[in-house]
Amino acid sequence: MRIACRVALLLFCIGSLDSDTRADELLTQLRRPVDAVWLEPGQLLLTANSRSGSLSLVDLRTSSVAHEAVIGGRPAGLVRISENRLAVIDQSAHRLRFLKVTLAPCSVSVESEVSVLRGPNSVVLLEVDSPVSSEPDSRTTTRVLSVASLWDRSLEKIELDLSTETPTEIGRLQVQLSFAPRDQLVLPGGKKVLVSDNHAGRLALIDIESWTIDSIRSLNAHNIRGLALTEDRAAVLIAHQILNQQVTTGLDAVRDGTLMQNVVRVLPLKNLYDTQALLPVHARTIFLGRALEGAADPADIVLDSKQNLCVALAGVDQMALVTAGGIEKQRPVVGRRPTVLLPCPDRPEVVVVNTFGDSLTLIDTATAQVRAQISLGPQPELSHADRGELLFYDARLSFENWLSCHSCHTDGHANGLSSDTLGDGTAGTPKRVLTLLGGRDANPWGWNGNVRILHEQVSKSIRNTMHGQQLPMTQINDMVAYLHVLEPAPPLLPATDDPADTLLLNQGRKVFETAGCIRCHIPPLTYTSDATYDVGIHDEAGHKLFNPPSLRGVSQRDNLFHDARAKTLEDVLEQGHFFQTPLTAEDQLALLRFLRSL
Repeated sequence: MRIACRVALLLFCIGSLDSDTRADELLTQLRRPVDAVWLEPGQLLLTANSRSGSLSLVDLRTSSVAHEAVIGGRPAGLVRISENRLAVIDQSAHRLRFLKVTLAPCSVSVESEVSVLRGPNSVVLLEVDSPVSSEPDSRTTTRVLSVASLWDRSLEKIELDLSTETPTEIGRLQVQLSFAPRDQLVLPGGKKVLVSDNHAGRLALIDIESWTIDSIRSLNAHNIRGLALTEDRAAVLIAHQILNQQVTTGLDAVRDGTLMQNVVRVLPLKNLYDTQALLPVHARTIFLGRALEGAADPADIVLDSKQNLCVALAGVDQMALVTAGGIEKQRPVVGRRPTVLLPCPDRPEVVVVNTFGDSLTLIDTATAQVRAQISLGPQPELSHADRGELLFYDARLSFENWLSCHSCHTDGHANGLSSDTLGDGTAGTPKRVLTLLGGRDANPWGWNGNVRILHEQVSKSIRNTMHGQQLPMTQINDMVAYLHVLEPAPPLLPATDDPADTLLLNQGRKVFETAGCIRCHIPPLTYTSDATYDVGIHDEAGHKLFNPPSLRGVSQRDNLFHDARAKTLEDVLEQGHFFQTPLTAEDQLALLRFLRSL
């Protein structure tokens, strides 16, 4: 296909959804690309830019942006559904938008959209896979998509009719998961889709036809950020991290890579399909990183046209090239925070999407040389919070680059695990990793509440947990500014307009008050308090006074109490958490409903 439009930076499509956005406004916005798809494989691609609400059409032959279309919202996952149609997630509006792309002249327009559940973060095309071509067959008039939604912990199967003037939804199914999903991978045969946990190490296998869960399994893993098939399509490659919960965060544990391992697991499909198989036993592990040079936060993972293994190392701004034997051979430097890899189908090259760099890097995987660096547009001056975000995800703050703040606090939330950070002055007393979402209001900080200033907590974490160099106060201020913009996680079950639900919520609120919960978790803003309390449990050193975490978004946490002994909110109530009066079954039901609405 020949491209008739010429290169023109910041050329906007006519009829763009956000008509109030002008070209000069993009000169002062970050783009933050988070996904990309081929329009003309190996030649022309489209990126989804989450901060600017735009899509960039990039021509590799000229190493430049040929077109930028503003569609508004917060674009995320992209998928091609026909020759000239794509679907893009809008995270801010919880919608799936259908786009029409033309190349002569260049234009991108929104044709239609459908609502999806809260926090959509990935979309895949569900079709019987073909080993020959991954391009959608334009003659087919129906498409089936799967959308993973983080905060509703759901997977939606949406069937579309493409024979109409605009894509039209003709059917939908939903499956509820026990974890917050992220990445998806359609497995060989097109009968199953694999879904990974956004925070911890769970994997769900979904039957596409019935749209039911075959199994949910656990790996010793967290921060799963890459799924791909091996060359023989007999195994799944999984890029993730492993936090050793049994060691303290001492310098030796960080330096030796025993505290935080950055790996690629090779999981045979036969063991994934066998619900009785122990996945960690059967998974081969490729270790990333080496002495003096850690490889924090592995992200996307692909095989290039020569079946070379490529791994984006998001925490160190590099891409690892790995041999068939699982040995790192080269690590070319790319742009800031590489998160997505797009292999060229006809040559040994990979396009790297640099989310914080607002750029693409073209890597020759045969020589590990950078072929091109492509800017997606001008870089504005960063705000304090923007600079803090860069530091939060930067593993170079840690000793020898083994971990970042994000490594434990996934996207500002938590990985569901425990770590012995020495934060309370004792060793051998691991504590659950706390969410940082809404943490700005959780004064004091730390499980024992001994840190009164958030700046001190940030500095302490970098020095004592990550064993990095002392940061200047300007950078500490930037990180605190970033933490202050992290909103609490939304409730798993928000309040509804149903009168019966309103009645139950009001009853739960009353129980929350009369049972004494408000003593430690003071409403309505923080649902915590500036003190420590004895709630009848102690740690390995005998400490009994603990800082109560905020209950905002508590339903989005998998483990509770300092030692994660409670796996659910029901466990918290049943294990005799401090109450002034015993709870009846009716009161407990109402209280649980109220907590899940916070």
